[in-house]
Amino acid sequence: MSKDRGMFRIYRCARCNNIGYSQVESEEETSNCSLCQTLVLHEKGMTYAVTRQEAMATVREFALEGQLARASEKSNASRGVGVKRRVFNIVESLIDLRRGKPASIEEVMRECSEAGIDLGRAMKFLDTLENEGLISNDGISISIQRRYE
Repeated sequence: MSKDRGMFRIYRCARCNNIGYSQVESEEETSNCSLCQTLVLHEKGMTYAVTRQEAMATVREFALEGQLARASEKSNASRGVGVKRRVFNIVESLIDLRRGKPASIEEVMRECSEAGIDLGRAMKFLDTLENEGLISNDGISISIQRRYE
C-alpha cells in the first residue's frame, strides 16, 4: 500500500524534543513531529536514512547521544541572550519584507537555520518571545506585538 517514497528524515523536534523519523521524498519536503505535530524542516546537518530499519537505529543512537548533549547545554545556558535577539530580528525582518504581514513559521525556521541557529533553540526563543508578549504565534504564522527593548 505505501510505496517507497525516497528516504527517512531523522529529527529532534524543536518544540517537544522528541527524536523521531518521518518518510520524505526530498530534503525540501516538510514533515511533522510524530508526537506533537510541530512542523519539521530540513536544517543544516540533518540526518537521513534509506531504510526504516536504518532510521530506527539512528533514532536510538541520537537518543543516547542526546542525554550527553543535554548535560552540556545546561552549562552553556548563559550564551542565549544574543540568540533570542537574533531570532526576534529575523521575525521582524521577514515581516518588514512582507510589508507588515505575519511571517510563516516555516520562513522563520528556514532563516534561523540559514543563520546557523539550531532550530530547537530558535523554537525555545520563539516561545520565550511569545511569553514575554513581544510576538504572537498561532502555530502557522508569527506577528510582532511590541518592539524588542
